[in-house]
Amino acid sequence: MANVEDFPITNDIAVAPGVREVSSEDGAVLLDIEQGICFSLNPVGLKIWELLKQGRSLDRIIDTLEHDFPVPRDQLLSDATEFIRALEAKHLIRRSGQTGAEEPWFSKILPRRKKRLSTH
Repeated sequence: MANVEDFPITNDIAVAPGVREVSSEDGAVLLDIEQGICFSLNPVGLKIWELLKQGRSLDRIIDTLEHDFPVPRDQLLSDATEFIRALEAKHLIRRSGQTGAEEPWFSKILPRRKKRLSTH
């Protein structure tokens, strides 16, 4: 049986600054304006997302999911951990103090202006 201690800490997670969301009863769509990418979440993913934004621990997230969905705790723990790691890998969430390593998506399509040297 897996223990919650074997999985990542979640109460130090924050939503990346460029992420916007629109939610409904069907789930949510996340838009990362820095990467220029959309992600969709089903209702379970939306529930985890909301709990992460509230700073809930992984144990509390699993408690809530266990109450709301008829799924064994070990399966919830495994699935929630995989989902949280995927959010991190896609740079939708960050650990406290972590900064974005990549440049915004628009910097990839717009050439950088070179500074002109003054001859004065």
